[in-house]
Amino acid sequence: MKHAKPTVDKTMLAYCGLYCGQCAFKTAHDTGDSKHLAAIPYRFTVRDLSVYNCGGCKGVCICGVCKIKPCASARNIDSCADCTDFPCPQITAFEQDGIPHHKSAVENLRTIRQYGIAHWFAQLTPALRCPHCGERQSWYYTCQEHGNT
Repeated sequence: MKHAKPTVDKTMLAYCGLYCGQCAFKTAHDTGDSKHLAAIPYRFTVRDLSVYNCGGCKGVCICGVCKIKPCASARNIDSCADCTDFPCPQITAFEQDGIPHHKSAVENLRTIRQYGIAHWFAQLTPALRCPHCGERQSWYYTCQEHGNT
């Protein structure tokens, strides 16, 4: 079954280098499917989909307190990849804070910095949907029928 490839939505690129379209909370809300929430590490216990209507980092965001967003916003940059101080202690600390999906932030930013957003997004695209059935995937949930292939 063929599915249209997603196009890069720059508003879903968080300042930190994560792609908001992969967020389990956002994906659960957008798809109406709580299995994305059930796959999140145990410390995230809220399972009510109605509270996860998030516009991503650059919109009305539900991520909570963030030191990166106000810094990048004040510098008027699209992401930390555009910052002259990259990598700074804030983004390095974010990458190393123990939250599994944060580990890819600096690598994402380096790829964006070197090759551009379109190239980075082309590499990311296969992770967004199951290549066999097109089911939407998130940071912690992959298609259970086909696995992460």
